[in-house]
Amino acid sequence: MSPIVLLWKWDGLAVVATLAAAALYTAVHRARLGPRAAYFAAALALFVLALASPIGTLADGYLFSAHMLQHLLLVLIVPPLALLGLPEREGREGRASPGGARSLVVSWGMGVGAMWLWHAPTLCNAAAQSEAVHRVQELTLVLMGLAFWWPVLSPVHAARIAPLSGMVYLFTACLSCTILGILVTFSPVEVCSVYVQPVDRLGILPTLRGGWGLTPARDQQIGGLLMWVPACFVYLSAILAMLGRFYREDHATEGAQGGQAG
Repeated sequence: MSPIVLLWKWDGLAVVATLAAAALYTAVHRARLGPRAAYFAAALALFVLALASPIGTLADGYLFSAHMLQHLLLVLIVPPLALLGLPEREGREGRASPGGARSLVVSWGMGVGAMWLWHAPTLCNAAAQSEAVHRVQELTLVLMGLAFWWPVLSPVHAARIAPLSGMVYLFTACLSCTILGILVTFSPVEVCSVYVQPVDRLGILPTLRGGWGLTPARDQQIGGLLMWVPACFVYLSAILAMLGRFYREDHATEGAQGGQAG
């Protein structure tokens, strides 16, 4: 087994943030802790995995593909699991409004923009070279991911997007992610040049380049494919869940109308 899998790093800020989130969740929802708490626990575990495991180590200037995997976890996996872990409530029913439409556009733009923004070459390189920029990147990815998934998985039922609109919301996000993934995969220019000649502070570069065969070009292609294929599977799963919700709500409406007619 390669020693690279043992390259966990101590990330005190991530640990403190995780413990604080767990404590706050327990304090607020103590009386309503149930099966949904497992989702929140999974979100926290994957958050630590993304930052402190070998994924975080390799993403820190070694492999663009690990950097991409870290981003997918922080935007597409951790936020929806965290929202699924919140207790549901009905809330007030509200009509669609121009303000609501603008809010959806902003949420969609933040979720999609999280990937496009941080893969602009200047910001991508800065995040790999500066600890402060990297921390800002991690924070904004999670927050932008939460903003994107809120209309889809809000614990307040009335705040959720209608199923058919939600499918369009998710499909267009998948399309945007696919376009970026294709551009990264087939781009002849390095998206993040810092990954071409990384500073080998841990002495693992010969293993990555020679043992694993991860040349800079292949590494970038894998990163692009991660954004292209697995990311769209996440969106597709959410679209199928939306479709199921649409049929459930449609049948419930038909049943209510049938009961009133009877």
